[in-house]
Amino acid sequence: MVDIDTYILIGGRSRRLGRDKATVDLGGQTLAQRAFQTVTEALPDSRITFVAGNQAQFAIEAILADAGFIFDLVADRGPLGGLHSALADATAPWIFVLACDYPFMSSEMIRLLAENVSNDYGAVVPEQPDGRLQPLCACYSVEKASLLVQQIIDKPRVPPPLHEIVGELNPKIIEPVEFAHLSGSEDFFTNVNTAADLDLAGEIERKLSVEK
Repeated sequence: MVDIDTYILIGGRSRRLGRDKATVDLGGQTLAQRAFQTVTEALPDSRITFVAGNQAQFAIEAILADAGFIFDLVADRGPLGGLHSALADATAPWIFVLACDYPFMSSEMIRLLAENVSNDYGAVVPEQPDGRLQPLCACYSVEKASLLVQQIIDKPRVPPPLHEIVGELNPKIIEPVEFAHLSGSEDFFTNVNTAADLDLAGEIERKLSVEK
């Protein structure tokens, strides 16, 4: 498998949730801790780094997880800023990026993405069952993505959505049929953005706890 550095994005302002997503508890772990555990199981040899929006927002989670942490090089650019900072920090030829607010992403799914990394592509990205690409759970070629992302972030205008940026990288798209057999696949892309989302995640977590 190609050498891959991992970056967990925790830099969102969480305006809709009203508190920092990274430190929200779900099933006895914060979302940051859950993401760290999942990527550690998936890519045990990967260097794992948290990416935060600014120093005031975050540090304790990374310290507790014994992981590195960096901060957005360009402020207030959302997920694009996190991706930009990750690409700039990378020492491996590829990076895997995961937003911490996908608490049910599995190590098996992450390994599937990593196994499809190839120099033929600029990114490896899953397609959700609704047909949308999910760029915040994806692998990126540092060489191929860095220039494009830098060009976009340097422009003062509002950047295009990440899925459009990914589309310019000749991505390898992992379609739902390719991961439907994985346990819990129906919940992989459950996203915690609001209090209602957190309530739903709590229901899923309780269901999964009963099934274990």
